[in-house]
Amino acid sequence: MVRPAMRGNPADTVDGQAGRLLRIEDIADRLAVSRSMAWKLVTYGQIPSVRIGRAVRVRPADLEAYIASALREG
Repeated sequence: MVRPAMRGNPADTVDGQAGRLLRIEDIADRLAVSRSMAWKLVTYGQIPSVRIGRAVRVRPADLEAYIASALREG
């Protein structure tokens, strides 16, 4: 079965997978920080997140927005 190409914001893709929500580990890897630092960024609201049961996930677009704002500030 051939899937149609997904259209949308490129910031909503991770490794070619559109719409995939990011785990804390993914955020830590992308920012090259520890998992505890990634947790702090999410806990303090610097990176918006969503809870799904006990899991915490971040939209790729929200992580990209955080990175863009950090670039403007720094």
